[in-house]
Amino acid sequence: MSFTQTFIALLLIQGALPQPVPGQKQVAPVLQGTVRLDPYEVTNRQMAHFLNEIGNIPIRGMRLVEVGSAQSLIVVRDGVFASRPSFADHPAVEVTFAGARAYCEWAGKRLPTEREWERICKSDQGLKYPWGRDFNPQDPAHLLLANLKGNADGYDRTAPVGSFPAGRTTEGIWDLGGNVWEWTAGPNDQPILRGGSWANSHLYARCAIRDDPNDSHTFFKGSSTGFRCITDLQ
Repeated sequence: MSFTQTFIALLLIQGALPQPVPGQKQVAPVLQGTVRLDPYEVTNRQMAHFLNEIGNIPIRGMRLVEVGSAQSLIVVRDGVFASRPSFADHPAVEVTFAGARAYCEWAGKRLPTEREWERICKSDQGLKYPWGRDFNPQDPAHLLLANLKGNADGYDRTAPVGSFPAGRTTEGIWDLGGNVWEWTAGPNDQPILRGGSWANSHLYARCAIRDDPNDSHTFFKGSSTGFRCITDLQ
């Protein structure tokens, strides 16, 4: 059996979702220096390559990427996945939680927990936003911090990853606020979204804001949801 066949078999058997430990309420504390969060969100170019290697397999009734959605930035023609023209370096959207986790595991990484994500967003300074302590929507300079709701920042929807250098974290992570919501693993491995998106105001780009896609008041939309991976260093 090839590596790809073995990988797919494991995903189908395990559902790409590790089983939580009974009674477990939260992950272990995050220690600085033990993990490295990817500097950029996973792009359509990267996700299409993954799909061409693995296939857009269904897990628990859902495909890894909803390429049939009109909002998907990845298309499939003659069995080959590719990004839509001009969107190769935009963050991948319409990615399911299982799809995000499968990609990270395929890449030798994993999804960040929401505690890890928040710790890195706030940095050791306990910042309110990834870039600092405030955001003034009336200040033109602040429009250069993140891709948020409206097109005053130059983008109607997603922007190419790394388009807002002024909004980087102290650790050099791009786009933690805005562009797309990011999948993270919450308590008991439940899917939790972090970071806000192009469809939300700056208030949702705050490091402490979380969104539960299973809540009736969720902001979850496939067209504004992506992810990035994290690597364990020890």
